Amino acid sequence: MSSAPPPAPPGAARDHLLVLEPRGWGRRHSTDELRLTPNGATFEHGELLRAPLRLPLGLLQLGLVDRGSARGAGGRFPVLRRLSATAVIPREEGIEGWLWTSTGGSALTTLGDPEEAPNAALLFTKPLGPEQLGPCLQPEALAAIVARSPLGVPAVPGFLFRVEDPSKAETAFRAYNLLRPLTDREVPPTMRRSLPTDRSADPAVHVAVSGPPRSVAPPGF
Repeated sequence: MSSAPPPAPPGAARDHLLVLEPRGWGRRHSTDELRLTPNGATFEHGELLRAPLRLPLGLLQLGLVDRGSARGAGGRFPVLRRLSATAVIPREEGIEGWLWTSTGGSALTTLGDPEEAPNAALLFTKPLGPEQLGPCLQPEALAAIVARSPLGVPAVPGFLFRVEDPSKAETAFRAYNLLRPLTDREVPPTMRRSLPTDRSADPAVHVAVSGPPRSVAPPGF
């Protein structure tokens, strides 16, 4: 089971506002944004949310950035193989899948156009349930999430979205210790997507060729 992220460093005690890209040219009719503060995260999204969604910092597990075009094909947010608490197998030596692919979509909920490739993601320490989602989601959005749930209860393990400035997203996620490698410990097999060109990571080969496991820094470091 994944644990909550460590406490935020002193430098995190300020607001970070991430503006989300509008859905389509000239179609912004609402304020779509993510704000991170010492009090938690607040999502505003006119299409999905009828009221701001406010979450405590303890519910935030990982903040990810994977730059690229909105119409990019392939995969985003590779899932790496974790070897220990401090080491993962580098991406170039194989992966365990993707959080999103252009052919398979994602198990996460998308803020914006689901046909566009996301460039940012926020994963939660546990899926958001009816108590968080019920008062905030638009009725049709809530119904769609319930329809996809095998238990008939809304559950959202994370959000995918596009930010206008990926560099600001990296800064904000890093400030709150959220910008860390995405691994098979955080993404169960049912949430992974694959591509025909994927090559699985082999821990035995990695240790034999490279020696002791080495740490991999999060994106942006």
